[in-house]
Amino acid sequence: MKKRFLFSILTGTAALFASAQGYQDGVDNFNAGRFEEAKIILDNTYNSPSTDKAVSSYYRGCLDIRDKNLTAAKQRFDEGIAANPQYALNYVGLGEIDLRNGDKSAAEKNFKAALDINKKDTEVMAYVARAYWNTDPVKYKKEIDKYIAKAFKESKNTEPAVYVLQGDMIASDPNQASGLYEMAIEQSKAKDEINREAYVKYAQTYFQVPIGRDYAIKRLEEFNERDPESALAQRELAEKYYENGNLGRAWKQYEKYVENPNHFRRDEQRYAGLLYSAGEFDKSIEWANKVLQQDASVYPMYRILTLDYEALKKWPEALENAQKLFNYPNAQLVPNDYILYGDALIQNDKGAEAVEVFEKAVANNPDDASLMPKLSAAYAAAGNNEKSIEIMEKYFQDGNGGLNDLYSMSNRYASVAKQNLENDEIRTENADKAIKYIDLALAKSEGNPQLLNAKARLYLTRAKNQLNPESSAIYEEMLKGLAEDPSKMDTYKSDYMTAFRNLGAYYYSVKDYAKAKEYFDKYLELDPENQQIREIRDSIPE
Repeated sequence: MKKRFLFSILTGTAALFASAQGYQDGVDNFNAGRFEEAKIILDNTYNSPSTDKAVSSYYRGCLDIRDKNLTAAKQRFDEGIAANPQYALNYVGLGEIDLRNGDKSAAEKNFKAALDINKKDTEVMAYVARAYWNTDPVKYKKEIDKYIAKAFKESKNTEPAVYVLQGDMIASDPNQASGLYEMAIEQSKAKDEINREAYVKYAQTYFQVPIGRDYAIKRLEEFNERDPESALAQRELAEKYYENGNLGRAWKQYEKYVENPNHFRRDEQRYAGLLYSAGEFDKSIEWANKVLQQDASVYPMYRILTLDYEALKKWPEALENAQKLFNYPNAQLVPNDYILYGDALIQNDKGAEAVEVFEKAVANNPDDASLMPKLSAAYAAAGNNEKSIEIMEKYFQDGNGGLNDLYSMSNRYASVAKQNLENDEIRTENADKAIKYIDLALAKSEGNPQLLNAKARLYLTRAKNQLNPESSAIYEEMLKGLAEDPSKMDTYKSDYMTAFRNLGAYYYSVKDYAKAKEYFDKYLELDPENQQIREIRDSIPE
């Protein structure tokens, strides 16, 4: 839940961060299929002195075609031709508009104008083939095949753009498509060029194949090594680390990426979420607050801050941020938000308010059975154990419930029993029900020391807090299990101490002084400064 939940709530929120330092980054993002990023970069850098307006105009026009705004696209391509009539791709763009308008004859004239600039330019041939393919791959199959064959013939099968196009044409077959993208990478390498588009498409495609994930990541690592300043390379590798479950590598890679001036603000949000997933809660808090300082409208950061503070058990801060999330106008809330808010309220002794939150969560998500234990816990925190128990009984009757739910249900009945110590009937009835649920839990986790400790305490409650042979037998069973694995001493130290103290007291009460001394001595080994226990131990007759 943690990973997928986080990314589902962060993606697409808020504006992007910075305009990249060069229009080429926009070109690379377009070719890699990152169209939203490409548009912002190309728009923000168009008037930069270093921008090649002919190139930028072509890709801005391609974005307009994607948006089905052919009028705007034509204007872009015309601007590109005016900036540099020798840049052939703007004629290709005009030709694609003609095709989409049903004027093949006009398209062919524009394609000819593009190719007349350099009749041997095999990359332009590939782009003409792509224009036909973009428009209608079935209707124009003959033309597509013609220009692909011509480009291969003229380049002697070395034109990378053709391999990329062919990969795109069969992207539904990731094994074959990735092979074509790999060919594009290698052909570009032979020309001492970095084919960013092919690297990204190879990784995106081959990552879909289970056996291909490691290869995809290795290619992106190679991309990063060859182009270490590329924001695209850094981000793509970070994403694939994340998708492959390598959270440690993912957040470390994102750490590099967010220092790149060409990163985007929404990636800072992702970074904050990844830091939470990786257990780097303090860093996550730092970055979430940084995002909010830059743009207070990025309300999902309150969700991240709530998660971080709950993980750190800083409950007042968790509640503060949960309230900010819920009070943000028109915030898109998900079921887990109610859980975060409700848990924070419970931990801040606001059980009645937690009940309201979880009641809303259940009403909005009636099919989500996992909310019922939370609602039950809220009623318990509000002091309404009867309602808490009623909800959990229904929850179990519907076939739900795991180990923690059984343990929680036992605690509900135990609370009622403890509240009615002087009423033998109510105390005994509820203690027996609590023992029933702890036994069900033990059936799922046989020999669990904490569950056995809880069961022993329940027999003490049942007996009105009087020492009894049933609870003592359970403590001895627990100690026997712990003795089989001495490494558990540190983990279950408090359980050991409870058992030693209570067994010492029990055997003292039945005048088995040898055993009483034995257990008190074991207790004092763990807590030698406890004077009360030492005085009791020293008072035992020889």
